[in-house]
Amino acid sequence: MVKKCKDKFKDKGDINGQKKSIKERRRVNQLYFDKNLSKRAIFRKERLSRGFVDNWTQSPDQDLTKDDRGRKKGRRMKWDKSTERRIKKIRKHLEEETKEFYTGATAVDLEWRRKYPEIDPPPLRTIGQIMSDLGLTKENKRGRNKGAAKYLCYPEHTIYSLLGGRVLESDFIGKKYITGRSEPLNFIGFSFKKEPKIRYFKRIESQRADDFIAQSKHFFKEFEKPYYMKVDNDPATIGSGSGKRNISKVMKFLLENQVNPIFTVPKRPFTQASIEGNNSVFSRKFWNRIEFKSIEEVDEKIEWFNKSSIEYLGYYRPKEKKIKKEEFIPKIYLIRQVEEDKEKKEGFINVLNEIIHLPKSYIKYYVLAEWNLKEERIYIRFEKEKESEIIKNISFKINPSSKEKCQEILK
Repeated sequence: MVKKCKDKFKDKGDINGQKKSIKERRRVNQLYFDKNLSKRAIFRKERLSRGFVDNWTQSPDQDLTKDDRGRKKGRRMKWDKSTERRIKKIRKHLEEETKEFYTGATAVDLEWRRKYPEIDPPPLRTIGQIMSDLGLTKENKRGRNKGAAKYLCYPEHTIYSLLGGRVLESDFIGKKYITGRSEPLNFIGFSFKKEPKIRYFKRIESQRADDFIAQSKHFFKEFEKPYYMKVDNDPATIGSGSGKRNISKVMKFLLENQVNPIFTVPKRPFTQASIEGNNSVFSRKFWNRIEFKSIEEVDEKIEWFNKSSIEYLGYYRPKEKKIKKEEFIPKIYLIRQVEEDKEKKEGFINVLNEIIHLPKSYIKYYVLAEWNLKEERIYIRFEKEKESEIIKNISFKINPSSKEKCQEILK
C-alpha cells in the first residue's frame, strides 16, 4: 500500500513537471514568433538555457509536447565534476570582484554565459541545488507575511492589473553616513515590480520635490516613462500637510508627463513592499558591503551597482505606447485604510486633508481613492476577490489656487 501511494505521488509530480515544461515551451515560442523578441532577449528574460530557446523557436507550429530528453521526467539530471568546478569558480569570482554585487544562481548563470558561451549552463534550479550541495549558499530569511494585507483587502490587483499600464515605484532611502563626514547622504530608489524588472538608485542632495523631479526626469529618459508612479506620502511628494485638495509640485510634474501618481498608505511601509524590498537590497548588497571613504567613491560605485542590477534582472526597455494628449485623463490615486469615527459610529478616510465618511463595515479595510481632476469627483474603490467596485463617489473640487496653476493639465 505504501509503495502504491509513492508511485502515485511520483506520477503526479511527473505530470506537473511536464505541464510546466510545455507551458515554458509555448511561452518561448510565442515570444519569438508573436512578440518578435530575439532569442538572446528571451533566454535573458525567461532565465532559460540557450539550447532550450533554440529548440522551441524552430517553427511557429512545431510540436511543443514532444520530449526527447532520454530520461524520466521529474528525475534530477546528473552533472559531472567539471560543472561543479565551474560553478564554484564562478561563485568565488563573483564574491571577490568589486564590480559584482550578486552571487546567487541567477548571477552564476549570467557569468557562466559570459565565460563559457559555447557551453549551455545547467538550469537555474540545478545551479542553486549544486551551490547548496557545495555549501555555497546562505539560508534566506523569510519575508514578512502578506496575509494581513490580503485579509484587509489591499487593492493590489486593482493597481497592478485593473488600472492597466506599467507602475513604477519610487521612494527616498533613509539617511546614510560615511566616515569623516557628519552631513548625511540621501538617495532615491526606483523599481518596477512587474517584468521587465529594474532596480535603480541615485544619490541626491536632499529629500525635496526638486530632487525627486530631477531624478524622475532622468529615469524617464534613460529607461522608460510609466503609466503610473507609486510613491510614499512624503511632504516632498504629496505636498502641504494642512492645505486641502491641493495639487502638489510633484503631482503637477507627473500629470504634465501623463503619469498618474499613486500615493501609498501613510505609516504603513509594508504596503510599499516591493520598493521597501528594493531599498533592503540597496542596504544589503551595496551600502553595508562597502566602507566608503568619499562621496566620489559612492557615486562611482553606485553606478557599478546599477549596472550589475540591470544585468542581473535582465531589464530591457519595452515598446512605449504613446497616448494622445486628449486621451489622457489626469487622475490622482490614494490608498487609504478606513479608520473609525467613534463619535459618529462610522468609518472615514483622510484624503488630502479632507475627511470622507464611509460605512462602518469598511473600518480597518483598505480602499483606493481615485480623484478624477477633469470631473472634480472622487471615486472610492474597494477590492474583494480581485474585483474592484465603487462604493462611494462625491464631488471633490480642486483647490482654486492649484486649479489656476494646472490649466494645461485640465484642458
